[in-house]
Amino acid sequence: MTDIAWQDAKECDRRVFRDMLGSFMTGVTVVATRDASGVSRAFTANSFTSVSLDPPLVLVCLAKSAFSYETFVDCDQFSISILGDWQREQSNSFASKTEAKEIAIAAMAVDGAPYVRDSLASIICKRGQVVDAGDHAILIGEVQKFHTGVGKPLGYFRGGYVSFGLAERQLERTASSLVVGGIVETEGRILLCRRPGATYWEIPNAPLGGGQQHSGLLKAVFSRFGIEAQSSFLYSIFQEKGDPHTTMVFSMEPSGGVTCGVTDDGTELRAFDEEESPWDLVRGDMASGMIQRLFRERAAGCLGIYCDTDDGGRVVRIAGKPTAWTEYQPELGT
Repeated sequence: MTDIAWQDAKECDRRVFRDMLGSFMTGVTVVATRDASGVSRAFTANSFTSVSLDPPLVLVCLAKSAFSYETFVDCDQFSISILGDWQREQSNSFASKTEAKEIAIAAMAVDGAPYVRDSLASIICKRGQVVDAGDHAILIGEVQKFHTGVGKPLGYFRGGYVSFGLAERQLERTASSLVVGGIVETEGRILLCRRPGATYWEIPNAPLGGGQQHSGLLKAVFSRFGIEAQSSFLYSIFQEKGDPHTTMVFSMEPSGGVTCGVTDDGTELRAFDEEESPWDLVRGDMASGMIQRLFRERAAGCLGIYCDTDDGGRVVRIAGKPTAWTEYQPELGT
């Protein structure tokens, strides 16, 4: 049996002890509040955990040497934003002491306390107990309200960020019976994404969780690419052979420009025209056929809604543009 080289916790270098603690993989949060003069303060923390469900309590740890220590222990409210894997740059900014941190703080939203926009989840807390704990203080938050997004968390392990990758995404899909995607067109081209390590391109999509609205989920999916878009109408509903889930694809209406490139987590975003045969770049006969139909319909100046059926699928042709429900007036034929 190999002898274990135990380290004496009181005698070892503090950095060695800290590195050992880094063996426990965590998420990354940004904790924020306002000081007495209304100036926003924020810091990154991976020492975050839930404390109680009833009443709802959470905690974070704050170094007594932190510049904003007094502000946080005396504040009335603070927020905890749980970062997604698309927010590495923001995490670095909040952890720095440079101008980048000032810019990141200025970009925060405010609802009682400042919080990070488009994060995986945000929690607004009333400050509860402050517990003295060595060179840190434990800040207990009484949760007042929260909201959740969708996506993969930003992981942190032994001093570096961790990507959960395709395996985690497949588990997420398997657990959901419905996946929603969105079609964005720009200058006659269709927008597709390819995730790190993937062979195929795909329509931007995400599994729909219980209680989620497809419109909000799709808005969050595209916001990660820097695109403001909302779902307009259902375009296709199908189940690929071998998939455990049904896929619903919506036509999206972008409200601004579309910029392609690579996101922080390595996902590629590209716009393809018809000459590039994008239907050959995606996985599945249904997805391929949907993209081919899109270009044929655009050329013919018409639109259809496709539904997968046992006899090969059905398409209903629709005329005109989508109309808001409050303005819709059906016209009966004679």
